Amino acid sequence: MSSGELRKLVEDLGLSQANFARLLAVTPRAVALWMAGDRAIPGPVEAYARLLSAAPSSTVHQELRILKASKTSMRDGLYYVDYQSNSGAGYGVLILDTGKVFGADPLGGKYDGDYVYDERTGLAELSLKLTFPPNIPAVFGISNPYEWAIDVKARIDPRLDSGQTRVETPVGPHIDVQYRYMRSLPDA
Repeated sequence: MSSGELRKLVEDLGLSQANFARLLAVTPRAVALWMAGDRAIPGPVEAYARLLSAAPSSTVHQELRILKASKTSMRDGLYYVDYQSNSGAGYGVLILDTGKVFGADPLGGKYDGDYVYDERTGLAELSLKLTFPPNIPAVFGISNPYEWAIDVKARIDPRLDSGQTRVETPVGPHIDVQYRYMRSLPDA
């Protein structure tokens, strides 16, 4: 299937790129890259697209309604985080995007990892690698002359506009974090 064929198929189904991405559980950017011909269309995507085009439009729209209803409790987007421990405080941003987490703070700290949304509890369970630049004290008071990193876990409730969580660290005191949902991510 060519990028033009995929584009026409999605248009004929009456779907936006964002809605097609939702049906595939991929990012809208991935769909945009396939449609532009910048990335090869994976075989399973081609098979799903062909199957979808053969289904009645009522079935396609019913699938989209079910998908939207089941995903309303998880909000990907940009989050502001304000954190403190017994040794210091700081702030930064986190981006949650279809299972991935990344972010930074003004002192050069980087946050990378992933999350799993638990439908049962309504919480997103984040697993993050916190990377600290050389000679900059971390919020829990440790500084090294080289870049270093630790792994941490946290839970947030992405249905809330703001909330709190406690992050236990393997190297020092816990970190109290307040988070606030800032905005959704763009579709492309």
